[in-house]
Amino acid sequence: MPQLRVHFTDRDIARTRLKLEPDLMWEIVSSAQILQHRDGDLSFGPWRRHVRELAARDPDLRTALHTLVTVAPHATYFPDLLTPSADLSGIDECADAVLSTPPRRLREEIGRIRPAAGADACWLDELARGRPTALLQLRHALRVYFRSVIEPHLPVIEEGRCTDVAAGVQQYLHRGPEGLLGALGPATRWDPPVLSVRYPHDRDLYLRGRGLVLIPCYFAVHHPVALADPELPPVLAFPIRTGSRLLAGGRVGGSLTALLGTTRASILRLVIAGSTTTALAKMVGVAPATVSHHTGVLREAGLIATEREENYARHLITPLGLRVLSGT
Repeated sequence: MPQLRVHFTDRDIARTRLKLEPDLMWEIVSSAQILQHRDGDLSFGPWRRHVRELAARDPDLRTALHTLVTVAPHATYFPDLLTPSADLSGIDECADAVLSTPPRRLREEIGRIRPAAGADACWLDELARGRPTALLQLRHALRVYFRSVIEPHLPVIEEGRCTDVAAGVQQYLHRGPEGLLGALGPATRWDPPVLSVRYPHDRDLYLRGRGLVLIPCYFAVHHPVALADPELPPVLAFPIRTGSRLLAGGRVGGSLTALLGTTRASILRLVIAGSTTTALAKMVGVAPATVSHHTGVLREAGLIATEREENYARHLITPLGLRVLSGT
């Protein structure tokens, strides 16, 4: 079976980290690819149907969908420039990072996509040349797509990711980065100093002291994905477990929800990366006063801690909260 073999040095292990904040561009690209196949229907079937229904009524969204599947095909390759390595916040900042790709890299990466001849090939050629009209079309497509079919689901996406990474964070606390590398799922095997990953083709990636950023991705399905260019800062985007998606979507029961209640269970999952009362209220869909009540209960139980700075409070999960969340 083909594998990606990621080669670590001691310095790489020390510099390996788990990205706790959602990576919008990895979610956008992965979700656009999900629309091009039928795998993972248990998790994504309702979402796919919802996107189709929206697109049937919205010509702007239909155009955005066509643009994205053209530039991010479901294939062994899509351009690295679509998933910038910088820590970005907000779709506008992400779109700006994509469009600021240097001309040579834009030409090389877009040039590797081989669509059938026709309008798509012409548009990709214009994009590869950095033509303003093509770049603006891509920017508009990213914004329309995100705000129509990703942003409304961000609370579920974030809760699913946080549910899934709890076990990894627990492993990191007990065993360091190597514990995290050994808990990435059945598609990976950690045999120091090499991480082997099930992959479409055989490949070796040498980190050379740069470390590795691990990105849990809600919309990823088949296997972890690395950037095609080995000279770019190394990242590995990996699928979260199906059970984490189902728990976040509220489609299956869970002992945590039964123990804490739906709102408190959601809050506990969402504070893994740290969150303010206002942000929690927006993600959970309740009033800030209600969040304050629930965080108070969770704090009294020792499951979260609260740091107060000036006019806001930041809530963080505790080691006990992580053990409860990860089922240990």
